[in-house]
Amino acid sequence: MIAILGWSSLIWKPQDLPYEGTWQQGGPVLPLEFTRVKTARPLTLVLDPVNGADCPTQFVWSSRTNLADVIQDIQDRENASPEETGYIDLQQNLSSIEDYPEQVNVDRIVRQWCHKQQIPAAVWTAIPPNFTEELGVEFSVETAMQYLEQVPKSDQDSVVEYIQNTPREITTPFRQHVETVWGIR
Repeated sequence: MIAILGWSSLIWKPQDLPYEGTWQQGGPVLPLEFTRVKTARPLTLVLDPVNGADCPTQFVWSSRTNLADVIQDIQDRENASPEETGYIDLQQNLSSIEDYPEQVNVDRIVRQWCHKQQIPAAVWTAIPPNFTEELGVEFSVETAMQYLEQVPKSDQDSVVEYIQNTPREITTPFRQHVETVWGIR
């Protein structure tokens, strides 16, 4: 069995991702924050060891049994490169961080979770934060809000919808601030 880890749109909008059952709470606790700038949605939730808050993730079982297929499924769903796709294979003692050392390194956390849960393999989205690179300023709740206030209303609405759809257990400083200031839940 191969677990697919999720914390945002992969959960509520899996598209053609092959999986079995329903998303379950109890995934590994990972550092997450809304620090990815995208054209279609101004800010998205990604792994971020610098600005991220430790948040519990969810997982679901892939309907595939071949790790390479599950990795490709995530790449297809997320439009991600191999470098932007994380994996652990306990049976073969393989990890994406060995092939792509520039990835956000959550290897130890996911490996320990897999051992504890007796899950032989896990795959996740490892698209990095790019807030600073895209906007030329360090991420903070204040700079993220300043950025968000400058984008069109439709983009602001997209972020609000994204935050509202994100599982409640994902509590980051940015999310808490947006929910408080804009009165959303």
